[in-house]
Amino acid sequence: MQGRYSAPGAARGRGLCDRVDATDTIIASMATTQPASELKTQRSRSHYILGTAGHIDHGKTSLVRALTGIDTDRLPEEQRRGMTIELGFAELAIGDARFGVVDVPGHERFVRTMVAGATGIDVALIVVAADDSVMPQTIEHVEILDLLGVSRAVVALTKIDRVDSDLVELVADDVQKLLASTALRDAVVCPVSSVTEVGLDALRQAILDVVRDIDPSPAAGPFRMAIDRVFTVEGRGTVVTGSALSGALQPGDKLQVWPTGDPCRVRDLQTHGKNTETLRAGQRCALNLSGVDRDRIHRGCELAAPGYLQPSRLIDVRLQALSSYGRPLKSTSVVRLEIGTAELPVRVVLFEGRALAPGASAYAQLRSGRPVTATYGQRFIIRDENATRTIGGGVVLRPVGRRRRRDPAAELEAIRRLDLGDPADRVEEVLYRAGFSTPTDLHLSAQAGIQPDEVPRLLERLDADGRRIVVPGTEVHVAPALIDDVRRRLTRWLERYQKSNPNHPGRHVDAVVGRLERMTSRSIARPMFDHFVREGALKRLGRFVCLPAFAPKLSNADEKMLALMIEQIRAGKFQPPLLDALSISSGTDRKRLERLATLACALGELVHIGGSLYVHVDVEAKLREIVTGLIQAQGGATVAQVREALGSSRKYVVPFLEYLDRVGVTRRKGDLRVLA
Repeated sequence: MQGRYSAPGAARGRGLCDRVDATDTIIASMATTQPASELKTQRSRSHYILGTAGHIDHGKTSLVRALTGIDTDRLPEEQRRGMTIELGFAELAIGDARFGVVDVPGHERFVRTMVAGATGIDVALIVVAADDSVMPQTIEHVEILDLLGVSRAVVALTKIDRVDSDLVELVADDVQKLLASTALRDAVVCPVSSVTEVGLDALRQAILDVVRDIDPSPAAGPFRMAIDRVFTVEGRGTVVTGSALSGALQPGDKLQVWPTGDPCRVRDLQTHGKNTETLRAGQRCALNLSGVDRDRIHRGCELAAPGYLQPSRLIDVRLQALSSYGRPLKSTSVVRLEIGTAELPVRVVLFEGRALAPGASAYAQLRSGRPVTATYGQRFIIRDENATRTIGGGVVLRPVGRRRRRDPAAELEAIRRLDLGDPADRVEEVLYRAGFSTPTDLHLSAQAGIQPDEVPRLLERLDADGRRIVVPGTEVHVAPALIDDVRRRLTRWLERYQKSNPNHPGRHVDAVVGRLERMTSRSIARPMFDHFVREGALKRLGRFVCLPAFAPKLSNADEKMLALMIEQIRAGKFQPPLLDALSISSGTDRKRLERLATLACALGELVHIGGSLYVHVDVEAKLREIVTGLIQAQGGATVAQVREALGSSRKYVVPFLEYLDRVGVTRRKGDLRVLA
């Protein structure tokens, strides 16, 4: 059995995934690709990521070497000190299953590296030495695996050749007690010796058994990979390595580097030293990239299908504090965020309360000084500011957050829907937060935690339930709550104005439409304005807009005075009486006259020429017609010619022409007026 499962004994790290300095081998291996028949076989196999975990000196690297024949300590310093410092990689074949093995350091100073290595693993191989039992990093690594949502594990009880069977049983009992309160409680414990190779076959079988219920087909969705190593190969350029988290990839495919968004193209693919034409989720991979500068990429960056990820400095999360941390996490504390393969300082702002007690969970916002990329449902770890203790971890609920502007109760309800709701609830919330810009299917996929091919079905469901509607007069689909929000905000804005200006008929139409443009978009504002007028949320009075409750209400005396004002100005034609010369002006307060004249303009009865001069709307139309015809006939017109054509006087004609200049009908050219 052992011969069947052991990897070829060569080669300490022959491919891009395994060593940095094997330049000649890398170039040679990139020059050839596998035969099509072998590729077909590879595509039919199941691929998984197996990550080690455990305390320093408990034999993780020795166990990987015994299982695979590969020494993952590739650095001279690691070999000299006998301690894993950086991530190591190997390939393990068990039957038709292929495991990309990620060997992580166990020292407390390298927990960041351990978290980076644990990103995307399917199965954890928890290593505990039988002569040492559970130790501090054993506990911390198990806590991290639990926080990262890893639920499948096998425990390798190593160094059994150094102890008797009674001690092995005692240590196994300690391990089971440690795992009892975690998602790893069902992990099988396998006593092994990397020296005598006792128990290795049983360990291989346990690893194979634990992945039986994992869907063997490659993960769907856009390609995504967190980068854990970057280097340059002479003659080939930039090479990055990582574990493929989702999707598939082929040479020639285009990707984006995040959080910068830089575009790049895949020149070649390798998995464990072998070139391949297709790479799928669950495989360790090395990508030779073109079109991007080596200095623009580092551990912590991600590669993803174009348009999939979206960087943000604000991320809304559900946060879980470890009981073992022992003290409350205060809101606004600065912590170290470990997400994907990235580590960066963030500020934790709790949605409720001033502190998060040990063992408790809460909704929070993580605020970063630089952009972070994440997807809905992604797990993360937080450590203290000096990165010496793990505080807790959690799950991303809103990858692209924003400063909270809604009332706290509404914010809390929204984040709960993202956490506890079904996929349709999540899509609806993402649509609401997107405002009047329509998110792409890829953005919906990343931010709502669904596959792109599920988007059409979920949108149809929202449409059928009335949870997504078309903005009237447009083709833009939005959440109904978004239109309600705009209506409420516009109403409050108009209320403030009209309470301060009770005698004014309202805001000018252009001002209201402009306000809507700032709240929505240029293409949506006017149709939405018309919709609000039709439904009665707004009342239009000529050139003005008011709320129905604030529509001007006139006394009987004012109504009679307004009618007389309109009639006298209309009868005056091109020599109308000024406000002070109206027959109703004697003994009437001037402000009252101005308010009535403004209302008449709002109602579309009068047009304000300037100062106290008003004309009837029909007269203003005739004014335009006469002056335009005169200019067209003569190529221009003087004040005297216009005066003669109107049968008026200079007292009126000069303001008339200045008005026409102002509204864009005419323009002055020396002593002439010409058409604008």
